[in-house]
Amino acid sequence: MKKLIVTFGVSVILLFANFASATIISDEIYLSCSQDSGSASALCEGKGAMSATVSDEVEFADYFNFDNSLSIDVLADSIFVSFDNGPYCGWFTCDGQGFLSFVLSDLDWIGMPDAALNGIDVITNMSGVQTGFTADSVSFALPETTVNSSMYLQIDLLTSSAQNKPSVSVTEPASAGVFALVVFGLAARRIKQQKLRTNTQ
Repeated sequence: MKKLIVTFGVSVILLFANFASATIISDEIYLSCSQDSGSASALCEGKGAMSATVSDEVEFADYFNFDNSLSIDVLADSIFVSFDNGPYCGWFTCDGQGFLSFVLSDLDWIGMPDAALNGIDVITNMSGVQTGFTADSVSFALPETTVNSSMYLQIDLLTSSAQNKPSVSVTEPASAGVFALVVFGLAARRIKQQKLRTNTQ
């Protein structure tokens, strides 16, 4: 009986450890900007690679220091770009020909050192946005056209470990609960059988 209880406990611990969320909270990341609308700008290339530690605050609030025109919030497993106080014209050209590009780099998954970015899901109501990723970075390019405060860009980060585990960015509590119930049921059945044997002897 003790062996069964210990096995149950270890199984539950391992199960929840397997479902531990890959997160970049507390990770130091870097943001760089580039634009193709002419010479380098102090508002973009001039900032260099800006560092921030991922937390529950907006990491790159009001990036251009202009009426909260563009803010980049890095969450545990996603990136959210918002535009406030619109409508107004794009950042440099406003002719729809250029792109304002950002790269978030050095993404390290806290608690999952072997995890790597293996995909992204993009949700946006903007047209012409370009996105990309590597194992430890995400890039997005915004067309330099008129934007307004209802527009947004969300990039969900999908990760896997070096052992080819499935994405670990979302926990499935229902699966864990079913597993626990099954193990508990088996334990209860075994106890009942042992009591019956004891009573018949």
